[in-house]
Amino acid sequence: MSEDSERPQRERVKIRAWHILLLAAAVITCLLLAWWQWTRYQSGTGTFQNLGYALQWPFFGAFFVYAYRMGIKMENEKIDAENSGEVLANMYEADLARFGASDGATITEIDEDFLPQRPQIDVAEFNEMVTPKRHHPGATFDERTGEN
Repeated sequence: MSEDSERPQRERVKIRAWHILLLAAAVITCLLLAWWQWTRYQSGTGTFQNLGYALQWPFFGAFFVYAYRMGIKMENEKIDAENSGEVLANMYEADLARFGASDGATITEIDEDFLPQRPQIDVAEFNEMVTPKRHHPGATFDERTGEN
């Protein structure tokens, strides 16, 4: 027997009832928050910020649905690839064939001249700089009497 046939096959991720319940709770919460912001906008103290939030919350709810669907899809694709005997390195090679490899002209690190230079000071100079000075010669406040 080959090594692939001895390996147990993983089952695909199925949509469960508790997934749908949590997803529905998240979407309903987002819609309730949108309604709340809409009523705040319509009140006497409402602002355009409340209107913006009222328009934003439904998009957050839609994002929960999108993220859930894509997460399930990606997990099932990975399980299918593992069950067919592919290793992760082969999947990355398939991505390179599909999307192409980088041409090497992309910058992968920041040039040293781009960032400002850090000041170079030693420990003694730093300690002198941060030491509180009680009797500063230019100070006009007299600490003993509390007068200027």
